Amino acid sequence: MEWWRVGLALAIPWFAGALWVRVLWRDASPPGAWPLALGYGGLLGLLAATLLLRVQAALGLSLGWVGPTLVLALAGGWLAWRPTSLDFPILGQKGKAPLDRSLDSQAQETAPKTGAKWRQALFVLLLAWLGIRFLNLALEVWWRPLYPWDAWTTWAVRPRVWSELGQLLPFVDPQRWLSDATGSVYTIEAWTYPYTVPLLALWPTLAYGGGNETAANLPWLGCALGLGLGFYGQARLWGASALTALVFTWLLLSLPLLNTHVALAGYADLWLAAVFGLAAIAFFQWVRNGDRRQGLLAVLLALACPLVKLEGAVWLLLFIPAWLAARLGGWRLLALAVAVAALGLGWWWVGGVAFNLPGLGEWVLRPDLIQVPYLGRFNLGYRGGWDPVVKNFLVLANWHLLGYLALIAAGMAALTVIRGRAEPWLRAELTFVAASLAALFVLFFLTDAQRWAEQYTSINRVALDFVPAFLFWILTVFEQASRALDPARSGEPRDGEHPPV
Repeated sequence: MEWWRVGLALAIPWFAGALWVRVLWRDASPPGAWPLALGYGGLLGLLAATLLLRVQAALGLSLGWVGPTLVLALAGGWLAWRPTSLDFPILGQKGKAPLDRSLDSQAQETAPKTGAKWRQALFVLLLAWLGIRFLNLALEVWWRPLYPWDAWTTWAVRPRVWSELGQLLPFVDPQRWLSDATGSVYTIEAWTYPYTVPLLALWPTLAYGGGNETAANLPWLGCALGLGLGFYGQARLWGASALTALVFTWLLLSLPLLNTHVALAGYADLWLAAVFGLAAIAFFQWVRNGDRRQGLLAVLLALACPLVKLEGAVWLLLFIPAWLAARLGGWRLLALAVAVAALGLGWWWVGGVAFNLPGLGEWVLRPDLIQVPYLGRFNLGYRGGWDPVVKNFLVLANWHLLGYLALIAAGMAALTVIRGRAEPWLRAELTFVAASLAALFVLFFLTDAQRWAEQYTSINRVALDFVPAFLFWILTVFEQASRALDPARSGEPRDGEHPPV
């Protein structure tokens, strides 16, 4: 009976979220709409469950799964049976979105191709491969107890305490814990970390009726499934064939490091990779065609990033230069780049800045030191060492051939830019990738995090956050090249024909 309750606790938020997303495309059925709804909606539904747990705690109620599940079920059912769909047009236009029409016509035009027997056989083979892989990962999650290190010390302590006591008791700094005489507060070294990932682990254990490591780890399997479905759905919406979309989804879900974070459930990195990656992909779609539905998905998931992990607040800043690159073009983009470079030079010349923000604390931004409240204090200075980078991304098996695919895609995209044919979406993607790599360079070459690279630890875990977005960028570059080389696809709408952002 306990596992039936766990199944309901996980399934109802998932399908409620799927209905929330699917209703945005109720009047249209473009290829990939249902996989997108199941992927994005599943993650949004589980995140909504954690918010309802916070509401329970804020109201002074004991923690439980029944009330939030009923709320989510009623909300999803109301949207499913609502007589009229939500009007969420592109930039105020009524009716079916231009992208939906183009994809419908594309599906009809390419039907003979996708119907080829070898394509169907390969599609079924890859789908079976992924199914077997997920079955193996499910068995790992079911059989393996919680794995040590960060899962023990950082992410799993709080859900176990909350599950046993039925309350979201606070975790505070060690000094406050030592001075507290009531015994109603707890502490861990990472006491400032967000609550969302522990709440995701807590949710199924509440349905189980007590602390259970298998139940707590099941959402990690769902996270990988949601990431794969969302990625596939977005690839289809972009215009990729069913086989191409599945090939790239297979490339994503077969990555050894991603599989490791599913099998060794309990870490936050997989959740941040899924939430941040799907937010970036929806952002790319919105930049390409101005579809506000994609913009809504991008905003919702992007706002969840800081709730998953502290780094998520920093990764949010990467959307700003990408958005500006899409909005601006020609001399305006060049002028902005020059202005930013001048400001950076001026900041370095004056020795940086330091200031206090009420409620947050002291901020220090100097060439030799960065101090940001809650994130930490980082001494800056070049600690170069390219050997760990080369080995991790081009030699070892963590990423298979992803590094080589990225190099090829970068060369193809650079050639497009040199020829002056870069659409706004490609400028946005390239800027996003470049800004992400710059952030990783600062982290692993200019701060003490260099030792994480030398130890071959967090260099891969942090890079995982960007991999779904990077792989989708590779897909779009290859799709653009395929469309240019294939005469049979010459009738498809050009990217520039879609409404501007």
